[in-house]
Amino acid sequence: MKPNMKRFFAFTVLLVTVLSAEQLAVKGDAVPLTDSGVYYLAPQWSPDGSKLAFSGVKYTGIYILDFPGGDVTTLTRESGAGYGFSWSPDGEAIAARVSSYEKYFKKSQIMVYKLDGTKQALTDKLGQLTGVPAWTSSGKQVYMKAGTEFKAFPLDGELKAPGENIVYLNNLGIYSRNSDTGEEKLISPSDMRVLHLAISPNRDAFVYSTVSEKLWLANMDGSNVRELGPGTAPSWSPDGKWIVGMTTQDDGHVFTGAELVAYRSADGAFKQLTNTPDVFEMRPSWSPDGKHIAFGNEADGRIWFIEVEEK
Repeated sequence: MKPNMKRFFAFTVLLVTVLSAEQLAVKGDAVPLTDSGVYYLAPQWSPDGSKLAFSGVKYTGIYILDFPGGDVTTLTRESGAGYGFSWSPDGEAIAARVSSYEKYFKKSQIMVYKLDGTKQALTDKLGQLTGVPAWTSSGKQVYMKAGTEFKAFPLDGELKAPGENIVYLNNLGIYSRNSDTGEEKLISPSDMRVLHLAISPNRDAFVYSTVSEKLWLANMDGSNVRELGPGTAPSWSPDGKWIVGMTTQDDGHVFTGAELVAYRSADGAFKQLTNTPDVFEMRPSWSPDGKHIAFGNEADGRIWFIEVEEK
């Protein structure tokens, strides 16, 4: 085969591959899940997709809604509980860092709220407790996945190595920690300041956003870093094919706009999911069945969702 024919054949194969790749599409209009007049934000799906948890003004409280048509119920009203809360792997509890003030001094505490109405304090009220909680895959320990140092808290009172490597945020960097030896190393570029981290469903990659509001994708060991494009607060589709994030605009004081964008993890292909000047889509969360993306609307304080499909 002549060189020109080889190049033409290679180009044709590439073109067919691109054209035949599945594309992400939004079905219909966004649907509100909560009533107007009450402000909610930062929705997160339960592991089985049957519920959404979200917070209130200034991340006060955690509220639960049975998807799609259930009433909103209160899990807790404690201050700060809604910032970075985390569902347990079995979907029966939520871990949160709550805040209170004692004689003008801020105190923080790690709490576990069970859906049956019971709760468990994993720590005393502490003056220095940075970061937000996450669960080990076994559901037996909670650790602080963002802060200035690694801390772990067992639910049964006995701290053991969880038997897994933990990738977490630490002082605006991403670290990998060997749970058996306690050794950890920085796996994100040292010149990047990381704000959000999301690990892929099969734990072979992670995506993160930086203070410059760009999304970056890397292998689980931190190698093969590649820029996806504008965005922050990423969330993976359950099959790991897509990543959704938000892009925002502001006037230096308040948000003046926000939209949802998606990137295909295999090749970085970009998809604009929303273009709604009157709706400020914030903090997206992809449902476990892959069919819905929930978000908070900064413009009206309601929780909404869109339906998505691959074509």
